Amino acid sequence: MAKLLNNALTMSNLKNAVDVFSLGKSLGMDLVQLHDVIAVSSGSSTALRAINNEITSDIALHLQGLMRKDIEHFAEAIRDFGLSSEDLHARCLAGADGLVELVGQLAV
Repeated sequence: MAKLLNNALTMSNLKNAVDVFSLGKSLGMDLVQLHDVIAVSSGSSTALRAINNEITSDIALHLQGLMRKDIEHFAEAIRDFGLSSEDLHARCLAGADGLVELVGQLAV
């Protein structure tokens, strides 16, 4: 269960990154520079630091599929306990779905 909860936190954090970088793009910012600044700042995360290092455009689509599978396991486990995770589930899927685009925007 700890792994499933960790995955949910990672993917919901990824959605935050997708939202922030989308705003940065709308503001006309250099997204690579924005990534470089955030990666060493308080808003960073392991997933964000991994983009363009361990997570490249070559593997992003594959990882996206794994994330979607993992979040479905998470949602099923939560339902098995009689709990609801609908909002978090949706946010996690959005984070996973945004991975490929985010990696593409930050490709150097």
